[in-house]
Amino acid sequence: MRISMSRVVIAGAGALGKSLATQLSATHEVRAVRASGALPAPSERLSWFQADLLTLHGAEVAFTGAHTVVLLAQARRAPARLQRASLIDLDLLLADSVARAARLVGVKHLVVFACGEADARLPLLEKSGVPLSVLRGGGPDPVAQLAAMVEAGPDGGSSQTAAWTGASPEARVPLLATCSVQRATRPPGWSALDLARAYFEWLPGEVPLVKTSERQGVFAVSMAGARGLVLRLVPGRSSPDCASLAVADGLLAGRSDGDSRFEFRVLLDGVTAMTALVDFRPALPALVYRFSQAIIHERVMRRFAAWLAEQKGPPP
Repeated sequence: MRISMSRVVIAGAGALGKSLATQLSATHEVRAVRASGALPAPSERLSWFQADLLTLHGAEVAFTGAHTVVLLAQARRAPARLQRASLIDLDLLLADSVARAARLVGVKHLVVFACGEADARLPLLEKSGVPLSVLRGGGPDPVAQLAAMVEAGPDGGSSQTAAWTGASPEARVPLLATCSVQRATRPPGWSALDLARAYFEWLPGEVPLVKTSERQGVFAVSMAGARGLVLRLVPGRSSPDCASLAVADGLLAGRSDGDSRFEFRVLLDGVTAMTALVDFRPALPALVYRFSQAIIHERVMRRFAAWLAEQKGPPP
């Protein structure tokens, strides 16, 4: 089935994405999405958009109105200057955001440039319920192969395999101030907000001199009597599977453009939980933060993950 002119979103607009966007714009309205950097000038059928696809909100806005989404973005290098996150965990978070957003906004076709047979993104993308076409391997001309899959539509074949020559999926370019992501096992029946509330109740018993409080969706963390962090639940960006807390204030937080967040996510597999401190601007100098607060945060979150693995009943 050859689809008529429709909107195609290219998620990952490096060199490969630019070439694909230019080719598809001859027959489709194309929106190319990149994480950061100056955006090229638009043309009649090709526009450019900046979004962080690690977030549900960013993916939803980027995909709105799309018939087809081509996923090229992959976490093959750090998206942050101060990072404590494995690339596979970033890939899982990215795939979950893309899958949920595609389902929510009504995307009809997902085309994915996979990185080998064991691409960790694919199982989550399949759970979106959106018809999925996968290009495994680059071949001599991946742009032509991807364009053909878009033109064929969701009924034109679900998988193609080519030798690994030529271009590869796009790496995310550095965008964020900080990125600390940890993976855990979700206790049965726990929502993302259950995970968030359990964390803030658990924290004072694990870290000396720390006290926490919650009032109407505002979580405060105090250390030795000083207000260290204030985080606010963002209702419009939160759901049973995603508790998004904006970093609003506190002595540990530097100036922010409003995108600093601490997120608790239940992935589409229903088993995996993710905690993500993303785009946090620390008050400490970068070098001091890297070897103090960042390490402490990672260790605390890993202890929380170990505690979660022991929970078998309903949330406290």
